[in-house]
Amino acid sequence: MKKLILAGAITAAFGGQVANAADAAPAAAAPASDHQVTFNVGVTSDYVFRGISQSRNRPAFSGGIDYSHAPSGLYAGGWVSTISWIDDSYMANTMTGWDSTQRPRTPYELDLYAGMKFGDAAGLNFDAGVIHYLYPNNKLHTTQPGYEGLKADTTEIYGKVAYGPVYFKVNYALGDAFWVANKAGSYYLDLGADVPLMEGLTLNAHVGQFNFKQDGTILVNSRYDYTDWKIGLTKDLGNGLVGAVAATGTNAKNYWTDGNPVWNFNNTGYLGDNKFIVSLTKTF
Repeated sequence: MKKLILAGAITAAFGGQVANAADAAPAAAAPASDHQVTFNVGVTSDYVFRGISQSRNRPAFSGGIDYSHAPSGLYAGGWVSTISWIDDSYMANTMTGWDSTQRPRTPYELDLYAGMKFGDAAGLNFDAGVIHYLYPNNKLHTTQPGYEGLKADTTEIYGKVAYGPVYFKVNYALGDAFWVANKAGSYYLDLGADVPLMEGLTLNAHVGQFNFKQDGTILVNSRYDYTDWKIGLTKDLGNGLVGAVAATGTNAKNYWTDGNPVWNFNNTGYLGDNKFIVSLTKTF
């Protein structure tokens, strides 16, 4: 979304070998495949998405698969992570009349995405695609007055442009925005940079702005717009292993603690505060 958790792909090289000592010339190297498939697994001290904890300030585990096609720049993939915010939202809304048959029982998030990457001679790189955030078996959809249509699943289209280490990305929602009903047209702006410091060490900096579309419903109001930020370091540890540390936070606290049970997540702890995150990802 991602989001800030997915690992990069690794390209495998295949070398030729000498057929026998009598041959003066070595065998030709096998050509690299245009089709690449990689897998990743990860663990983090807190799954934070756009500055908001998805795992209630607790550790989360993830895994994914990515496919890429070299000449065209096409790619597709899927990524799954443990979460807890949906259960928090249910518990917070028992006071509105939700009963046990509406309990979410959704301990994980599944992201499905596809897109295309390409560049030009000026050094600009572009990325455009679509991502669907899926929360299997969630029952946040309800007919409670004022909460009609509320659900967790949502779909976004995105576009990204990068020059050197600096990038700018826009995600535009086609449907509900996670916990917000009927908010198609909401968007997220992401400005950041991934600056190499030395061999295998990268400085990551980001600032984002989430803008919720106002449509007059009880849950959608401009006061829920917020800004988030992150600064951290990523270290390539070799053999597909990547470690990262980051500090992140938001100003959402000013708006999301106004007594509304959805935003307060049942008083289980504010999910958008400043925090320090450690993560480890293995790609193979």
